[in-house]
Amino acid sequence: MSEQSIYSGPRSCYARNEGIYVAGGPMDLAKAAAHLILHLRDLERGWTYDHDCKRIRMTIDLFEARSKYLVKICEKQGGSDCERIEELVEYVLDNMALPDWAEKIAEGKIVRHAALF
Repeated sequence: MSEQSIYSGPRSCYARNEGIYVAGGPMDLAKAAAHLILHLRDLERGWTYDHDCKRIRMTIDLFEARSKYLVKICEKQGGSDCERIEELVEYVLDNMALPDWAEKIAEGKIVRHAALF
């Protein structure tokens, strides 16, 4: 299997195995918040997926790395929300939760459907 997106898009590991995923498109504040919801979910349950869609342990270090990577994705894409995404990521790392406003905007970026497999 080729390397898969873990969280984004209808062919991602999450879509295939969980029946939910983060909508595609450039990284913005709402999309980052949606990713963070799934990162927090993975941390709470103790496991996630690697890029081959195999279950792996979700450690605090992996949670932090994946969360901080959202800022790098925004910067690579030339996004305008990168500073706000970084502030949101820092909030989540400090509080291990999303602020209410971020949960509300994230809901519009999380797609729920029946698993493809």
